[in-house]
Amino acid sequence: MQAVIMAGGKGKRLRDVISDIPKPLVPISGRPLLDYIIDHLKRNGCDNIIICTGYLSDKIKEHVKKSDYGVPVRLSKEDKPLGTAGALHQVKNFLDEDFLVLFGDIFTTMDIAKLLRFHLGNRADCTLVVRKTEHPLDSNLVTINKNWTVKKLYFKPHKIIPSSYGLAAIYVLNPKVLKLLPKRTPFDLEKDFLPLLLRQEKKLVCYNTDEFIQDIGTPERYKKILQLFKI
Repeated sequence: MQAVIMAGGKGKRLRDVISDIPKPLVPISGRPLLDYIIDHLKRNGCDNIIICTGYLSDKIKEHVKKSDYGVPVRLSKEDKPLGTAGALHQVKNFLDEDFLVLFGDIFTTMDIAKLLRFHLGNRADCTLVVRKTEHPLDSNLVTINKNWTVKKLYFKPHKIIPSSYGLAAIYVLNPKVLKLLPKRTPFDLEKDFLPLLLRQEKKLVCYNTDEFIQDIGTPERYKKILQLFKI
């Protein structure tokens, strides 16, 4: 299975905690978050990993170069910021099967192999991992049809709370949909590409799970992870 880790963000909300390292390298119990992500992907059958970098990419490159993950890890660097979907466009020629996408600030123990089986079994163009969110005002939300296909997407900031289901920043995509990505144009995976897939009547299916998924995008959420590790 192929996997793409989105690791180009600037982590502005974490600047007071980590001012000189990219989010995927934040330390958790003495190890960078990126190492936990790659180890978990490998345990779940991912044997071909691409890391899309941008901000402080040299530090990620330096860390990966000295690490022995036991699986091929390719790095892609944006010369100019093109958004998360733009980063996907840059590596699309390396993606030749249904592949996982997750953001580099996510710590999860979810069964990714099970997620892939769900995606393939539903013949989905895109599977979105969703969960009941404790912070809907700070989450991208989705309303869902009875057959668990996507009805509508709502992106923060919100004027209303239409759903308690939030996007967990983990996806499985059929590589054929990458043909819809614009070239050399800033494009966001969630705010631009997912709505485009809906307009094109592609099959977007929600995978609801209560497995552990926690982003470290704010000081409070990073602290929560550290507390779980009793640091």
